[in-house]
Amino acid sequence: MEFSLRLGLLVGTDDSLFTGYMPEEPFLLHLAGNWPRSHVSITYHPIEYVLPEAFARRAAAQWEQITAAGQCRLFNGALCRLENFFAQDGALHLSFARTCYRDLLFSNAHIEELVVALGETGPVRALGISAIIETADGYLPLIRRSAHVGEGAGALDVIGGHVHPDHHVHEGVPDVFLAIKDEICSELGIPLDLLVDPVCSGLTEDRRHHKPELNFFAPLPLTMQEIRQWALQAPEAEEYTELLTVKADAGSLRHFLAEHEAHFTSSALGCLQLYRRIKNWPTLATR
Repeated sequence: MEFSLRLGLLVGTDDSLFTGYMPEEPFLLHLAGNWPRSHVSITYHPIEYVLPEAFARRAAAQWEQITAAGQCRLFNGALCRLENFFAQDGALHLSFARTCYRDLLFSNAHIEELVVALGETGPVRALGISAIIETADGYLPLIRRSAHVGEGAGALDVIGGHVHPDHHVHEGVPDVFLAIKDEICSELGIPLDLLVDPVCSGLTEDRRHHKPELNFFAPLPLTMQEIRQWALQAPEAEEYTELLTVKADAGSLRHFLAEHEAHFTSSALGCLQLYRRIKNWPTLATR
Protein backbone atom coordinates (compact mmCIF):
# COMPACT_ATOMS: atom_id res chain seq x y z
CA MET A 1 0.00 0.00 0.00
CA GLU A 2 1.07 3.55 -0.55
CA PHE A 3 2.37 5.28 2.54
CA SER A 4 2.66 9.04 2.68
CA LEU A 5 5.91 10.71 3.57
CA ARG A 6 5.68 12.61 6.81
CA LEU A 7 5.89 16.04 5.25
CA GLY A 8 4.08 17.90 7.99
CA LEU A 9 4.73 21.48 8.97
CA LEU A 10 6.81 21.67 12.12
CA VAL A 11 4.84 23.81 14.52
CA GLY A 12 7.78 25.37 16.34
CA THR A 13 7.41 28.42 14.12
CA ASP A 14 5.92 31.88 14.44
CA ASP A 15 2.59 30.28 13.54
CA SER A 16 2.67 28.07 16.63
CA LEU A 17 -0.05 28.29 19.23
CA PHE A 18 2.49 27.84 21.98
CA THR A 19 5.48 30.00 21.12
CA GLY A 20 7.67 29.73 24.18
CA TYR A 21 5.84 26.61 25.29
CA MET A 22 8.85 24.27 25.02
CA PRO A 23 12.02 23.96 22.89
CA GLU A 24 10.33 21.50 20.54
CA GLU A 25 6.58 21.06 20.41
CA PRO A 26 5.42 17.46 20.98
CA PHE A 27 3.45 17.23 17.76
CA LEU A 28 3.77 17.77 14.03
CA LEU A 29 1.10 19.63 12.12
CA HIS A 30 0.57 17.85 8.80
CA LEU A 31 -2.60 19.46 7.46
CA ALA A 32 -4.90 22.27 8.55
CA GLY A 33 -8.29 23.09 7.10
CA ASN A 34 -12.00 23.32 7.72
CA TRP A 35 -13.48 20.22 6.09
CA PRO A 36 -17.14 19.23 6.57
CA ARG A 37 -18.23 15.63 6.10
CA SER A 38 -18.92 16.21 2.39
CA HIS A 39 -15.28 17.22 1.83
CA VAL A 40 -13.62 14.21 3.47
CA SER A 41 -13.14 11.04 1.43
CA ILE A 42 -11.86 7.74 2.80
CA THR A 43 -10.36 4.75 1.03
CA TYR A 44 -10.43 1.59 3.12
CA HIS A 45 -8.34 -1.53 2.61
CA PRO A 46 -9.52 -4.12 5.19
CA ILE A 47 -6.04 -5.64 5.45
CA GLU A 48 -4.45 -6.13 8.86
CA TYR A 49 -1.07 -4.56 9.48
CA VAL A 50 0.88 -7.42 11.04
CA LEU A 51 4.08 -6.87 12.96
CA PRO A 52 6.98 -9.16 12.07
CA GLU A 53 6.85 -12.41 14.02
CA ALA A 54 9.42 -11.49 16.69
CA PHE A 55 7.68 -8.20 17.44
CA ALA A 56 4.23 -9.85 17.32
CA ARG A 57 5.24 -12.35 20.01
CA ARG A 58 6.53 -9.56 22.21
CA ALA A 59 3.35 -7.51 21.64
CA ALA A 60 1.24 -10.47 22.79
CA ALA A 61 3.45 -10.99 25.84
CA GLN A 62 3.28 -7.30 26.77
CA TRP A 63 -0.50 -7.35 26.46
CA GLU A 64 -0.76 -10.37 28.74
CA GLN A 65 1.44 -8.66 31.30
CA ILE A 66 -0.57 -5.43 31.27
CA THR A 67 -3.97 -7.06 31.45
CA ALA A 68 -2.89 -9.60 34.08
CA ALA A 69 -1.84 -6.77 36.38
CA GLY A 70 -5.43 -5.50 36.35
CA GLN A 71 -4.41 -1.85 36.60
CA CYS A 72 -5.76 -0.88 33.18
CA ARG A 73 -9.25 -1.59 31.82
CA LEU A 74 -8.31 -2.46 28.28
CA PHE A 75 -9.96 -4.19 25.36
CA ASN A 76 -8.04 -5.27 22.28
CA GLY A 77 -10.36 -3.82 19.66
CA ALA A 78 -9.74 -3.24 15.96
CA LEU A 79 -8.45 0.20 14.99
CA CYS A 80 -7.82 2.07 11.74
CA ARG A 81 -4.23 2.46 10.62
CA LEU A 82 -3.52 5.63 8.66
CA GLU A 83 -1.80 4.62 5.42
CA ASN A 84 -1.93 7.82 3.41
CA PHE A 85 -3.33 11.36 3.49
CA PHE A 86 -3.42 14.46 1.34
CA ALA A 87 -5.50 17.58 0.77
CA GLN A 88 -6.45 18.56 -2.77
CA ASP A 89 -9.01 20.92 -4.34
CA GLY A 90 -10.61 21.75 -1.00
CA ALA A 91 -11.02 18.13 0.08
CA LEU A 92 -9.24 15.87 2.56
CA HIS A 93 -8.37 12.36 1.41
CA LEU A 94 -7.52 9.57 3.86
CA SER A 95 -6.53 5.95 3.30
CA PHE A 96 -6.98 3.34 6.05
CA ALA A 97 -5.96 -0.24 6.74
CA ARG A 98 -6.45 -2.14 10.02
CA THR A 99 -4.50 -2.63 13.23
CA CYS A 100 -5.42 -3.26 16.87
CA TYR A 101 -5.12 -1.66 20.29
CA ARG A 102 -2.70 -4.31 21.58
CA ASP A 103 -0.22 -3.53 18.80
CA LEU A 104 -0.72 0.20 19.30
CA LEU A 105 0.41 -0.03 22.93
CA PHE A 106 3.40 -2.15 21.90
CA SER A 107 4.30 0.37 19.20
CA ASN A 108 4.09 3.24 21.70
CA ALA A 109 6.39 1.43 24.12
CA HIS A 110 9.00 0.39 21.51
CA ILE A 111 8.82 3.16 18.94
CA GLU A 112 12.54 3.76 18.49
CA GLU A 113 13.25 0.06 18.05
CA LEU A 114 10.48 -0.30 15.46
CA VAL A 115 11.71 2.68 13.44
CA VAL A 116 15.29 1.40 13.44
CA ALA A 117 14.26 -2.12 12.44
CA LEU A 118 11.40 -1.38 10.04
CA GLY A 119 11.75 2.26 9.00
CA GLU A 120 9.11 4.97 9.09
CA THR A 121 6.36 2.50 8.16
CA GLY A 122 7.16 0.30 11.15
CA PRO A 123 5.06 2.00 13.86
CA VAL A 124 1.43 0.91 14.03
CA ARG A 125 0.12 4.41 13.24
CA ALA A 126 -3.37 3.78 14.64
CA LEU A 127 -5.45 6.88 13.94
CA GLY A 128 -6.57 8.83 16.99
CA ILE A 129 -9.41 11.36 16.91
CA SER A 130 -9.80 14.46 19.08
CA ALA A 131 -12.38 17.25 19.29
CA ILE A 132 -12.34 20.77 20.64
CA ILE A 133 -15.89 21.30 21.90
CA GLU A 134 -17.23 24.84 22.26
CA THR A 135 -20.39 25.26 24.33
CA ALA A 136 -23.27 27.61 23.57
CA ASP A 137 -22.18 29.86 26.46
CA GLY A 138 -18.55 30.01 25.31
CA TYR A 139 -16.57 27.37 27.20
CA LEU A 140 -14.17 24.59 26.22
CA PRO A 141 -14.62 21.33 28.17
CA LEU A 142 -11.35 19.55 29.01
CA ILE A 143 -10.77 16.31 30.88
CA ARG A 144 -8.12 14.80 33.13
CA ARG A 145 -7.56 11.22 32.02
CA SER A 146 -7.94 8.39 34.51
CA ALA A 147 -4.98 6.42 35.80
CA HIS A 148 -6.27 3.16 34.29
CA VAL A 149 -6.40 4.21 30.61
CA GLY A 150 -3.84 2.84 28.18
CA GLU A 151 -2.52 6.18 26.89
CA GLY A 152 -1.92 9.52 28.58
CA ALA A 153 -2.89 8.42 32.09
CA GLY A 154 -3.44 11.42 34.36
CA ALA A 155 -2.90 13.96 31.58
CA LEU A 156 -5.14 16.83 30.53
CA ASP A 157 -6.91 16.12 27.28
CA VAL A 158 -9.84 16.89 25.00
CA ILE A 159 -12.63 14.46 24.17
CA GLY A 160 -11.47 11.79 21.76
CA GLY A 161 -10.49 8.21 21.10
CA HIS A 162 -10.08 6.06 17.99
CA VAL A 163 -11.84 5.04 14.80
CA HIS A 164 -13.07 1.45 15.07
CA PRO A 165 -13.43 -0.07 11.58
CA ASP A 166 -16.03 -2.63 12.64
CA HIS A 167 -18.19 -0.18 14.58
CA HIS A 168 -17.82 3.30 13.08
CA VAL A 169 -18.92 2.32 9.58
CA HIS A 170 -21.00 3.94 6.85
CA GLU A 171 -21.62 2.05 3.61
CA GLY A 172 -18.78 -0.35 4.38
CA VAL A 173 -16.18 2.36 5.03
CA PRO A 174 -14.93 3.67 8.39
CA ASP A 175 -16.66 6.97 9.19
CA VAL A 176 -14.48 9.42 11.14
CA PHE A 177 -17.41 11.78 11.78
CA LEU A 178 -19.50 8.98 13.26
CA ALA A 179 -16.46 8.01 15.35
CA ILE A 180 -15.93 11.43 16.92
CA LYS A 181 -19.66 11.88 17.58
CA ASP A 182 -19.67 8.47 19.25
CA GLU A 183 -16.77 9.52 21.49
CA ILE A 184 -18.59 12.73 22.49
CA CYS A 185 -21.73 10.74 23.31
CA SER A 186 -19.83 8.08 25.25
CA GLU A 187 -17.57 10.37 27.27
CA LEU A 188 -20.03 13.21 27.93
CA GLY A 189 -23.34 11.33 27.82
CA ILE A 190 -24.85 13.71 25.26
CA PRO A 191 -27.57 12.09 23.11
CA LEU A 192 -26.66 11.68 19.47
CA ASP A 193 -29.67 13.67 18.29
CA LEU A 194 -28.32 16.78 20.05
CA LEU A 195 -25.12 16.70 18.01
CA VAL A 196 -24.52 18.19 14.61
CA ASP A 197 -21.63 17.09 12.42
CA PRO A 198 -18.38 18.70 13.55
CA VAL A 199 -15.83 19.92 11.02
CA CYS A 200 -12.43 18.33 10.56
CA SER A 201 -9.80 20.93 11.38
CA GLY A 202 -6.65 19.03 10.50
CA LEU A 203 -4.21 16.19 10.99
CA THR A 204 -1.42 16.18 13.56
CA GLU A 205 1.08 13.57 14.71
CA ASP A 206 2.57 12.82 18.08
CA ARG A 207 6.34 13.22 17.67
CA ARG A 208 7.26 10.62 20.26
CA HIS A 209 5.02 7.75 19.17
CA HIS A 210 4.52 8.63 15.49
CA LYS A 211 0.79 8.39 16.13
CA PRO A 212 -1.47 10.41 13.80
CA GLU A 213 -4.44 12.32 15.18
CA LEU A 214 -7.42 13.60 13.20
CA ASN A 215 -8.74 16.76 14.82
CA PHE A 216 -12.25 18.23 14.88
CA PHE A 217 -14.06 21.37 15.98
CA ALA A 218 -17.48 20.63 17.49
CA PRO A 219 -19.65 23.56 18.58
CA LEU A 220 -22.56 22.29 20.68
CA PRO A 221 -25.98 23.90 21.29
CA LEU A 222 -25.60 23.21 25.02
CA THR A 223 -24.30 25.24 27.95
CA MET A 224 -21.43 24.01 30.07
CA GLN A 225 -23.83 23.36 32.94
CA GLU A 226 -26.02 21.22 30.67
CA ILE A 227 -22.97 19.24 29.56
CA ARG A 228 -22.01 18.63 33.19
CA GLN A 229 -25.48 17.26 33.84
CA TRP A 230 -25.34 14.91 30.85
CA ALA A 231 -21.82 13.79 31.83
CA LEU A 232 -23.09 12.41 35.15
CA GLN A 233 -24.62 9.50 33.21
CA ALA A 234 -21.93 9.11 30.53
CA PRO A 235 -21.18 5.45 29.66
CA GLU A 236 -17.42 6.10 29.59
CA ALA A 237 -17.16 8.71 32.35
CA GLU A 238 -14.68 6.42 34.12
CA GLU A 239 -12.09 7.34 31.48
CA TYR A 240 -11.52 10.67 33.21
CA THR A 241 -11.41 11.93 36.78
CA GLU A 242 -12.16 15.62 36.21
CA LEU A 243 -14.24 17.63 33.77
CA LEU A 244 -12.58 21.02 33.59
CA THR A 245 -13.51 24.16 31.68
CA VAL A 246 -11.74 27.15 30.23
CA LYS A 247 -13.39 30.19 28.70
CA ALA A 248 -13.24 30.10 24.90
CA ASP A 249 -11.22 33.27 24.43
CA ALA A 250 -7.54 33.83 23.72
CA GLY A 251 -6.68 35.39 27.07
CA SER A 252 -8.32 32.70 29.19
CA LEU A 253 -6.74 29.90 27.17
CA ARG A 254 -3.32 31.56 27.38
CA HIS A 255 -3.63 31.81 31.17
CA PHE A 256 -4.77 28.19 31.49
CA LEU A 257 -1.87 26.95 29.37
CA ALA A 258 0.61 28.97 31.42
CA GLU A 259 -0.54 27.06 34.52
CA HIS A 260 -1.02 23.59 33.03
CA GLU A 261 1.05 23.41 29.84
CA ALA A 262 3.24 20.48 30.92
CA HIS A 263 0.22 18.27 31.68
CA PHE A 264 -1.49 18.23 28.28
CA THR A 265 -1.38 15.30 25.87
CA SER A 266 0.26 16.07 22.55
CA SER A 267 -3.02 15.30 20.77
CA ALA A 268 -4.80 17.95 22.84
CA LEU A 269 -2.09 20.51 22.09
CA GLY A 270 -2.42 19.79 18.38
CA CYS A 271 -6.20 20.14 18.60
CA LEU A 272 -5.82 23.49 20.37
CA GLN A 273 -3.40 24.66 17.68
CA LEU A 274 -5.97 23.96 14.99
CA TYR A 275 -8.75 25.56 17.05
CA ARG A 276 -6.62 28.70 17.26
CA ARG A 277 -6.46 28.72 13.46
CA ILE A 278 -10.23 28.38 13.12
CA LYS A 279 -10.76 31.27 15.54
CA ASN A 280 -8.06 33.31 13.77
CA TRP A 281 -6.40 34.17 17.05
CA PRO A 282 -2.84 35.49 17.18
CA THR A 283 -0.09 33.37 18.70
CA LEU A 284 -0.76 32.54 22.34
CA ALA A 285 2.64 32.93 23.95
CA THR A 286 2.71 31.43 27.43
CA ARG A 287 6.14 32.88 28.33
